[in-house]
Amino acid sequence: MKSWLLAVCLVAGVTVVVGAARAQQASTLSLQEVLAATLAYHGEGEAEAADASAGAGILGGLPVLSALHVQSDLDRGTDETEVSLNLPVKSGLRRRLDNSLSGLETRLDQANRDYRAWYFSGLIRETVWAHRLASVQIEQARKRVQLLSELEARAELQVRAGATPEYSLLLTGQERLDAELLLADREAAQREAALRFQALTGLPTVPADIAETAPLPERPNYATHPRLMLLELGQAQSRAVAGLSEPQAANWNLALVARDFAGPAQDERQYGLAVDVPLGMLEVRNRGAESQKAAAQRDAARQRDEAQLEIRSQWQTLRSDEQRLRTRQRLLEESARLGEQIEAQLLSLRTGNEVEAELVLRRLIDVLDRRGELALIASEIHRNAARQRQTAGQSL
Repeated sequence: MKSWLLAVCLVAGVTVVVGAARAQQASTLSLQEVLAATLAYHGEGEAEAADASAGAGILGGLPVLSALHVQSDLDRGTDETEVSLNLPVKSGLRRRLDNSLSGLETRLDQANRDYRAWYFSGLIRETVWAHRLASVQIEQARKRVQLLSELEARAELQVRAGATPEYSLLLTGQERLDAELLLADREAAQREAALRFQALTGLPTVPADIAETAPLPERPNYATHPRLMLLELGQAQSRAVAGLSEPQAANWNLALVARDFAGPAQDERQYGLAVDVPLGMLEVRNRGAESQKAAAQRDAARQRDEAQLEIRSQWQTLRSDEQRLRTRQRLLEESARLGEQIEAQLLSLRTGNEVEAELVLRRLIDVLDRRGELALIASEIHRNAARQRQTAGQSL
């Protein structure tokens, strides 16, 4: 039994050591490496690549072999046998459309890769900054608990000495418990962010360095935005596919014909060539097809307008929020400098008045909260910058 328990403990110990080493290694990754790991974790996410030479041939469909045999019921009649090979040949318009679709497939594959990188970049940015903000809040909550614990110990000594009433001790103890509850909530929020990161990336820990070195864009680039590019290329592909059904894109038909006539007088063999060419210069109006094409164009324009308007609106909101955060940061810095002086004065007070004791406690907590908000707002400014990069279309 002892040997079995020892073996289990050894295996568990090795597992813990390996897990810790893997976590330590993951914490040193850059955000670009995290993105690469995330894309690999979720697979390529691409459909089977189309053969680039699939549309390069001249045939517009499968060849058709036809055979015909006619038996005469007369004694001196002639029997006829015919064999034909029908080859559907692409028209000039169809060849151009096929070549266009082949090029669009290549561009769509690249656009899809760019879109996936941009999409997962947004999820990673939100997750790592949620974890970082929770870490900053935890640090501030711990400082609050520490301060209130010290004040509680001080109040207990003063109560024992008869310098202050028990009310101040009870009040400080209640505030300490509230601070510990707040700390527990923020630790839970950090664990939740860490779990979301693990589910998203497959990595055990959030990297320590989540700063981005790319310059902050001045405005979104709508011409190269991954979301708009994928939408535009998808619409171009739909238009090219719809063009294949146009009458002018109909295949030509080339037929190789061989006939054999067998009769009592003589046998005869004939060979020939037949060509069916649609007259594409004649205009054929199909109201139903034209209505569908117009509806598709309107829908495509609407989707692009909605996407571009959403991007522009998000960008303007983030820029406005950045200005608000920086203004608040400047004011909090001034408040923090005054708070240090206020804190020094408050801690030197010795009062037995319950109202004054409560006021001192509230003011100390307020000073600490403003100092914590100043630390938090710096991280919020960095998160805002990450969101601006995401909205502008920049991947990690």
